Amino acid sequence: MTLFPLPDPGTDPHSPPEAFYQSSFKLLAKISKKIHSNTETAEILACIVESIVEVLSAKGCIHWILNDQKECIETQIFHGFDFQSLSRVNYASLMTIFDKNGTLPICISDARDDTRIPDLERLGKRKIRSVIGMFFDITGPYTGLLAVYFTGQRTLAAQELELLTALGEQGAIALEKAIGYDKKMKDMYQQIVEGFALAIEAKDKVTHGHSRRVARLSELTARKMGLEEKQVQQIFHAGILHDIGKIGTQNDLLERLGSLSDKEMAAIRHHPSLGADILRPLTFFCDIEPLVRHHHELFNGRGYPEGRKGDQIPLGARILTVCDAFETMMSGRPHIPKKDLTGALTALKKGVGTRFDPDVVQAFFEIVRENPDITDSPETIAACRDNLQQNLARLAAQNQIEKKLFNPFPGSF
Repeated sequence: MTLFPLPDPGTDPHSPPEAFYQSSFKLLAKISKKIHSNTETAEILACIVESIVEVLSAKGCIHWILNDQKECIETQIFHGFDFQSLSRVNYASLMTIFDKNGTLPICISDARDDTRIPDLERLGKRKIRSVIGMFFDITGPYTGLLAVYFTGQRTLAAQELELLTALGEQGAIALEKAIGYDKKMKDMYQQIVEGFALAIEAKDKVTHGHSRRVARLSELTARKMGLEEKQVQQIFHAGILHDIGKIGTQNDLLERLGSLSDKEMAAIRHHPSLGADILRPLTFFCDIEPLVRHHHELFNGRGYPEGRKGDQIPLGARILTVCDAFETMMSGRPHIPKKDLTGALTALKKGVGTRFDPDVVQAFFEIVRENPDITDSPETIAACRDNLQQNLARLAAQNQIEKKLFNPFPGSF
């Protein structure tokens, strides 16, 4: 399906330049209109590569978005023949094939015998002969790379190169616009999170700073567990917002935590669901909402609001559960005496496999050991280590968990 008007079949780069330029101008005008009407960036790039294939009668075209700072491919969009020798290469290979600091455009006259093209599939290399690549600067660490390939030996006329350059620049404009929009949305998101955090603290002055401390501990634990940075930041923001549901809880109940009746505790237990319901209409909180809803679930299925068990509980919520419990024990409440570090860590190890995910507790013990600002003595955790292993063994013997029993902290002490 052709998404934009293309030059008439009889209009090629060897016909009068005026006709080619007129058709090209119409094409660029259409793409520009899509850019300024906030069409999805992926759709714009898909239109560009499709148009290039059709206008230049190419076999295929690939558009990469590269992150030069991380040295990785962020996005790849192609149209036409899937030239695997290009479409399946990594960032380092692309930089070998296309010299960013060399003469532009990069022209490979015969890909079949060019050593720059990886020999991943001989049949594919036989189908492709000429390859032309161009780089385009995008804001920040991002670069666009456009490659068009042909079955025959091909050089591009001046007007064809102008069109290819213009289409590549249109793609760069679309990406810069999208990145700028994402930054604005991220800033807005951050402001909303901070606003909610202030609202929580204003509502519950007894626990002032609790959410921020839980967020910091959760961030460190998530990173220690090897989660991607995007997930780490989601868990951090969920830590900030995990008690947002307390906005709908009576003040006197919050002030008497630790001395509530069963009926009053039932009211308190609504706050995870209420918090999730507050966040649900805000689409940019869609990844955080489940973590807030389930941060009081327990590993053995006896938590609330849904009684989820083990891996049924989102990992981010399992991390919040450990960090929330630890911070509450260390800070105490008006009717709940605070614990010292040894007491808090002992309570965590006793809850392994029942209240808490063993893997999360393991990661948490390590971040406490590695961050002196959290604890006063790394040796305290070492003293808890043997007891924790004994607890794991006991729970396993009772078939309550299915986790590794030996050395839960390999190489940590």
